[in-house]
Amino acid sequence: MISQQTINDIIKTHDIQLLIFDCDGTLMETLSLHYQAWRDAFINEGLAFIDEEEFIREYAGVSGGRMVAAVAAKLNYTLDIKKLQEYKKKIFLERYIMQVTPIQKTFAIVRQYHGKLPMVVASGGAKEAVRQMLHLNEVLDYFKQVFAIEDVNHGKPAPDVFLKAAQDQGILPENCLVFEDHFAGFTAAESAGMRYIDVNQLIDN
Repeated sequence: MISQQTINDIIKTHDIQLLIFDCDGTLMETLSLHYQAWRDAFINEGLAFIDEEEFIREYAGVSGGRMVAAVAAKLNYTLDIKKLQEYKKKIFLERYIMQVTPIQKTFAIVRQYHGKLPMVVASGGAKEAVRQMLHLNEVLDYFKQVFAIEDVNHGKPAPDVFLKAAQDQGILPENCLVFEDHFAGFTAAESAGMRYIDVNQLIDN
């Protein structure tokens, strides 16, 4: 398990100058809600969707486009991926976003370093949804910037969104610390040359 003291030590030892947080499953409790929105979008097309356990196990942290392409290939569907993504985003914003809540053990870290180190969000999700869920939970102002799938060519597990965040803030990758919850994010951080914290291992305060 990872304590705040361990994080302090990493920050001091490796001259960490920027904290980068994933959103879904890291800052905000959203994975089940995203699953429901994707399921609704597939049902609207008259198609079955994978079960929630598989969705979270295989696709948490993976960009929506990559996930839909993989599911379509697995189930032999022909889909307009961008159209389905837009419909899913609409459903999420209309039906589910008000149910999103912050993950308190991650926000203990956010609160500790607010005003001490710059912090940004780097998500594989849609920027409108990410900003809105942070705003609705009154936590958007903790972060200098929000980066999302619209800002890059490739979603996680590609490193693009983390590299974009570091470049925008003028910080070298080796001086960034990423907070993530799933293997797609861990892979992206490693590929970016950044250290990462698995928030599933954080000690509850």
